Formats: sequence, C-alpha cells, structure tokens
Amino acid sequence: MKLSFKTKIAYGLAGVGDSTLYNLAGTFLLFFLSTIVGLDPGIAGTIAAIGSIWETICGAVVGYISDNVKTRYGKRKPFLMIAAFPLAIFTVLLFTTIDASDGFRAFYYGLMLILFWTGFSTFFVPYLAWGAELTQDYDERTVLRGYTFLFNNLGMAIGMILPTIIVDVLVRWGRSEAQSWQMMALFCGLCSALTIFFGAAGIRDRFEREYKEKERKREKRQKKGDSPEHKASLGAIMGSVLDMFRNYGQILKLRTIQYIIAASIFYLIAYAVFCANRMYFFTYNMRLSSGEITFVMALMTFASTAFVPVILAASRRFDKRTLFIAGMGLCAAVMGLFGFTGVPSMAAVCLFSIAYCIGSICYWQLVPAMIYDVCEVDQLVNNKQRAGLVISLQSLSESIANAMGLQLLGLILKFAGFQGDAPVQAEATLFWTHMAFTIIPACFMVLSILMMIRYPVTKKMYNKVLAALEQRNRGEEVDMEPFRRLK
Repeated sequence: MKLSFKTKIAYGLAGVGDSTLYNLAGTFLLFFLSTIVGLDPGIAGTIAAIGSIWETICGAVVGYISDNVKTRYGKRKPFLMIAAFPLAIFTVLLFTTIDASDGFRAFYYGLMLILFWTGFSTFFVPYLAWGAELTQDYDERTVLRGYTFLFNNLGMAIGMILPTIIVDVLVRWGRSEAQSWQMMALFCGLCSALTIFFGAAGIRDRFEREYKEKERKREKRQKKGDSPEHKASLGAIMGSVLDMFRNYGQILKLRTIQYIIAASIFYLIAYAVFCANRMYFFTYNMRLSSGEITFVMALMTFASTAFVPVILAASRRFDKRTLFIAGMGLCAAVMGLFGFTGVPSMAAVCLFSIAYCIGSICYWQLVPAMIYDVCEVDQLVNNKQRAGLVISLQSLSESIANAMGLQLLGLILKFAGFQGDAPVQAEATLFWTHMAFTIIPACFMVLSILMMIRYPVTKKMYNKVLAALEQRNRGEEVDMEPFRRLK
C-alpha cells in the first residue's frame, strides 16, 4: 500500500518530538546532573539507568494496551495526543535545578525521570507501531522511515544543537545557569508537544474508519435491544495481564526477534555511551568552546540529513540487512581507527562525526523498518496480529540499552575520577572519556553487526511471508518449511 504525501508528512512530523526529547536526554541529561546539579556521576548514571528500566515496563504495558484498545480515533492516535503536553511538563521539571540535600535531589531527579519516560513510552510505542500498520509494503516502509528520519533530524537540531546555543545566550543575557537550562527545556518540551499532537491529528487510519462503521452498526443493534453489555472484573483484568505475558513470551521465542533485538541493543548501547559522553569529550578533551560544540552538533545533524537520499537510493538495489551491515561496519572501523590514533584537531572531530553519522542513519532509518517487517513474520508463524507488542520490543531494546550505556558511562566517569566542578580533568579521566568516544562504541557496533548477520528477513524472504499470508487469507494451507529459519 502506497501512502499519501500528507500521511508521510504527518507521521514524520510527530518524529520531531521523538527525536528532540530522545537526543536532549541522551546528550545532556548525564552532563546536566553531574555538572550543573552537582550529583556524583555514578549516582547520576544509576538514576538514568533506573529511568530507562522503568521505560521498559511502561513500553510493554502501553504496547499491549494500544493493540487491544478501540476508540473513535483509532488504536494509536489517542496515546500520542494524550501524552504530548504532559511530556513537555515533565521535561521542564527534569531539567529544573533544586536546592536540597544530595539524597533528596537523587530522589527528585529519579522521580522526574520516571515521569518523563512514562510520558515518552505512552507516546513512542504506539507511534512506532502505527508505522507498521500504515503500510505492509517492504520498500514503502523504508520510504516512510526516510521521511521520519528527515523530521528526526529537525528534532535532533532542536534537542542536540539548540540547547547549547539557548543556554549560552541566556547566560550572556544575565540568567543563571540553572534558569537557562530550565528555559531551554521548556522550549524543547513545547516543540515536542506541538509536533506530536498535530502530527497525530493529521493522520486518519483504517482503524478510525472501521470504528465509526462499527459504531453505526452498534447503534442499530441498541435500537433493536440486542446489544449485550460487558462489565470489567478483577478476574478479567488479571486475565489480561497474564495474556500480555503469554503474548510477549510467544513473540520472544522467534529467532527473528531475538537477532533483531540483540542487534538493536548492542548498537543502542554504543549510541547511549557515545551521545552521553560527547559533551564531556568536547568540553574537557578537545577544550571546544560552546560555539565550536554547536558547530560539531550541527554538522552531525546535517550530515545525517544528507545521507537520507543515499540510503533510500541504495535500498532500491540492496535489502535493509545488507545496507545496515555495510554502513555500520564502515562506521565502526573509522571510530576504532581514531580510537588508536587519537582525535588531534577540529578537522579530525568533523571527519569522525561524519563517519559516525553513517552508522547512525543506518540504524535509525533501517532498523525500525526491519522491526515493522517482523510483525508479518509473527503473524505468519503465530497467526496473530499484534504490532503494538512487537514494536514495543524496539522501545524495550532502547530502554535496556540506554540503562546499560548510561550506567556504564557513569561508572567509567566515577572510577576515572571525574570532578564536575573542575575546569581541567586528570589524565586518567581524559583517557577514559576518549575511549568512551571511540573504542567502546565501536566494539558494541561490531557486536551489533554480528547479530544482524544472523537476522534472516531479507527482502526476498519478506515477500515470501506476504505471499504466504495472502494464501492463508484465501483459506489455503501454507507450507511452513521454507520459513523454519524465522521461528
């Protein structure tokens, strides 16, 4: 199914909110907690990890609920519209500096992070699942992710480039650092809320249309007096919870799922470590000014945008798995090389950043589309339609990887002797921030490639899956032998 231009734009627009907040938290949260708030980096990393673990729980629940809910606005849209503005409020509260004891501050930021990730999961899981339901076409899904990634880059600019500019300008205008960070968060939160809300409002999918048709039929039955009433009970609620766990267990038995989620987790650990560490590396290793940091962040954003048409063009000749392996391999090789040779100059930082963007776009444009394809694999193997549950595993992988990556970096900074109030760091600290910028992410990228090599869903295999589903829909028996590698 080919999507209209309006649908692609509306779906992509909501991606601005996703990318803005994900990049804001991923790039600045640990730095904010350890340098502006003054928390111990180990404690800050633990707080960040707990928040990500909570996101895992929320994502699982939201995925199940959004699969089964029925509203006049469809299955996914209400979650986006409900979450949009509370998420902006939680963003501001998260980046608000409070004057209290270390124990209370740790509690406060832990609570705010839990609220932040609750709002984010409520929006993100249904949003990602929506993309799988809008079209089943293998190439059209890649195109949809291309539109989304272009808008993601706008969000990246808002959440990764503008924060340093806004904080720097507000400080020069006489605002305190604490006030500047809070106002920056307000700006980013509002941008996210507005794009999520209006992006969702701009899409009208088949579930919305089907609901209205069923409502008309239900009203006719009510007039005839033959419409039964259903009441919820504690037993029904417990049954739903058990059903959710059974469904997740069934999905996770698929080797297809295991390989794509493992590949996702390994890359996202690299991503979390790299993104959270780069402010430390730019500030203390490279001694870059705020303007130079802004320039490098902007270069990453624009380089990623430039690679979008390249990936789309290449996807017409190669399947998504091949493109991922090639792009991620190039990225890991360059990052590993700079890890051994060092990053001696601003020009080297720029070259390094461009290489990093190749791996980044290969993940963010291709892997979500690949997870969309797994929805049909699950439907074929297990004969169930549950895109929300399948897609929530992408959120789960992001949460687990984010927790592991931020906790890992927090421990590295702690044991390397990082001092948040020191303008110059010790040699051991600089060595480990360099490793966390180069070698450590590269190693996790290699692990991601190894998992992707085992992932069995090529374009040819996906088309076989669709043909088998059509055969089943016609009431014909399907030979599952060609699909044994998927199970």
